[in-house]
Amino acid sequence: MNQKKEYLDQYVDLAAEAYQFLKSTTVRDRAKFMHAVADRIESLGTELIETANQETSLPFPRLEGEKARTIWQWRSYANAISNGLYSEARIDLANPEKGKNDIRKYNLGIGPVVVFGASNFPFAFSTAGGDTASALAAGCPVIVKGHSGHEKTSTMMAKAISEVVKDFGWPKGVFNHILGNEVEGAKEKIGAYLVAQQGIKAVGFTGSYWGGKALFDIANQREEPIPVFAEMGSINPIFAFGNILEEKAEALAKEYASSLTLGVGQFCTNPGLFIAVKGEALERFKSSLHDAIAAINSAHMLNQGIYSHFEKNKDLLSNQAEVAILSESNSIAESGQGRPRVALTSAANFLTNEVLAEEVFGPFGLLIEADSISEVEKIARNLKGQLTITIAGTEKDAEENKTILNIIKDKAGRLLFNGMPTGVEVVYAMQHGGPFPSSTDPRFTSVGPDSIKRFLRPLAFQNWPDQFLPAELKNGNPLAINRLVDGTSTKDSINANQ
Repeated sequence: MNQKKEYLDQYVDLAAEAYQFLKSTTVRDRAKFMHAVADRIESLGTELIETANQETSLPFPRLEGEKARTIWQWRSYANAISNGLYSEARIDLANPEKGKNDIRKYNLGIGPVVVFGASNFPFAFSTAGGDTASALAAGCPVIVKGHSGHEKTSTMMAKAISEVVKDFGWPKGVFNHILGNEVEGAKEKIGAYLVAQQGIKAVGFTGSYWGGKALFDIANQREEPIPVFAEMGSINPIFAFGNILEEKAEALAKEYASSLTLGVGQFCTNPGLFIAVKGEALERFKSSLHDAIAAINSAHMLNQGIYSHFEKNKDLLSNQAEVAILSESNSIAESGQGRPRVALTSAANFLTNEVLAEEVFGPFGLLIEADSISEVEKIARNLKGQLTITIAGTEKDAEENKTILNIIKDKAGRLLFNGMPTGVEVVYAMQHGGPFPSSTDPRFTSVGPDSIKRFLRPLAFQNWPDQFLPAELKNGNPLAINRLVDGTSTKDSINANQ
């Protein structure tokens, strides 16, 4: 499906008009809207789950859980803005005797946002996912470029949001949804065309490195560059140290195999790399990992394109020099099914072959055997930016390897001490984003209420009459939010005569 330029331009114009409207809404107005969207998504019955299952091969329990997570995102983000947390209202009152002006500042939406739906989460990271929810919470109109891997599911979610826009009497440009691949009459991709339009002020993306980097480059080559918040590739290394391997090599192998193959490995936090020093404990780990992977069945991947890329990249890494296959699922994989595999190589080989550090999206892991802890440290220093890095170790391991622990602080957005990285909680403290190339801006998260920060910008008012100030900054504090007044956090109103 192609789209006419005129059609795309119309959506950008509608979003620009809707932005002017959204600037007049308060955080309470938008919170009510978001709760209504959550209610509408919750009301979508079995048809939504069945449609998503048909389009993605994801099992029903997984989809039910993801739907619940999506609803929670809308509600939690609504509650977060309602209490004024992200308004960050700052008021420094005038003091004529000291020559001080009355200066007040708050955050408002940055402008229309283009959101790209992700393939692996048809609800939580797609049309009605966290990028859309956080942008609307910030007061930004959204144009969603629906993912081709689940167009029917995407359309159902888009319809739910659009119905709420209509029910609230808000402008149509507050939310729009576009399907298709190329611009009609041109070889230009729809997504690239939208990002280049001057009416668009930010981009939210979850997907491959190459897709995110291409959008980032387009956005920065514009006459007015705009931020692209892209969450891209990550191999999410696990560093396993000696004491923990001695204590629980077999149990750790089972935990790793389970995390590596969860959802057929189609998670951005999939732990694709496991690093440890050679020894008897690691041999026990390898033996248990071999058996665990062999016993896991192959399963259908999200779509044929993802399956084809998995097969290509899995074989590319497996066929590199000095790489051996440690284990592979005993189940025979049909076309479209990801067959779990773990390969094995040395630290020395990993450090000299950049191909081995590339992400394989699917149930594939690479076990790296180091001759010494100094080689492990070299790997830590040479790692590119990651979403997560996990330390598998005891407190004694941590004490003995402080240098490595300090190095990895520069390499990831979330550091785990034991456990596995798959599973990203929608909470205030979550950081889902890391140094490049895992994301384009490590200062922000794409999960949790703090994701709203991506789509805000500060605006200060100096010596403005109270009646012309936004509600967040008025003397009477009509929204009853926390504000920083002359450096003190308070909900109190301001005496106009003080």
